[in-house]
Amino acid sequence: MKKIMILAILLMSTLLAQAQVVQVKGVGTLSYSGTLQQDVKDKAYVKAQLAAVERYFAENGEAESQNFENIEAKVQENLDKFILNTTVINEQDQASLHKYSVAVRVDLNVAKLRNTLRSSSNVSKANQAAKSQLVYIFVGRELASATSYDARLFKRSAAEVESTASTKSGTQKAAIQVETGGSSTQKTDELAYRLLPITNVATSITSLFSQGGFIVVDPAYSIGDKDFKSINKDFSSGNDLLPSTMRSIVTTLKKAQIPLLVIATLDVGTPGKDPATGMARVAVNVTGRVLDLSNTMPREVASVPLTQVYGIAAENIVARDKGLKDAALIATREIISRLNASGIQ
Repeated sequence: MKKIMILAILLMSTLLAQAQVVQVKGVGTLSYSGTLQQDVKDKAYVKAQLAAVERYFAENGEAESQNFENIEAKVQENLDKFILNTTVINEQDQASLHKYSVAVRVDLNVAKLRNTLRSSSNVSKANQAAKSQLVYIFVGRELASATSYDARLFKRSAAEVESTASTKSGTQKAAIQVETGGSSTQKTDELAYRLLPITNVATSITSLFSQGGFIVVDPAYSIGDKDFKSINKDFSSGNDLLPSTMRSIVTTLKKAQIPLLVIATLDVGTPGKDPATGMARVAVNVTGRVLDLSNTMPREVASVPLTQVYGIAAENIVARDKGLKDAALIATREIISRLNASGIQ
């Protein structure tokens, strides 16, 4: 047990470090004339570092890649502030083609990059009066029960009898033709979910939205008890809010002049074992979307595609809660990136 706890502490420390520092590879290629000079190598080296930073944003989605364009010049001017360490993993001089390439692996200071993104975004530059108010509804849940139905069969048959009359001394003959057919119907499986509290994540979510330049309004003060009951009921049996529930929430928020509504669901999977560590591992699937309520009709302005996050810990419940927290924060960062990329403030 002691060994497991030590392993858990080491793993948590590693994951925390990875959240702030990420290793990414980049390649820089330059053409040259005459013989290869050191200044060409130096320029290719810097180009490879910048390519690594760009690759990091590209791998994190279209919105992140677009946001990188806003700070690319600043990153290029201050690479040493964003890259903690660089290792050359391969270099090649194609003398016949007069081309030199170098591949590097860099340690990115992700926290520094995100701070720079926030300070450069239109949202962060807006004054307090211009910043948008935002309400978020994050629902964590796990499957409580599933009811499956067999296909119901409907069969039809028809018979025709043909007979031949006989003479007094003859025999009778009969012919029977049978036609069969039918159809089957399948009733959709019924799923029931158990809602999970994510109150321990709410502070972190609110903090991220605030750092992203938005004014967060606590749903407890902006959404009524009746709507909360409808939200819980809808997500206990389905993957989205019913139209009647959505209309009621939108009407309430529009009256309060709150222009942005964020909805995210976090579905917890069955606990398993992490193949690398042997510890408990729980997958959490997260999806989300943002509705702009400032116009007559609500419109979706950002979304989080289905993303799977794993929580790993010594116990199933701890792994589940960690997965929920990580998934919620990933969804929040993705939403902020997409809103910033769209210039919404």
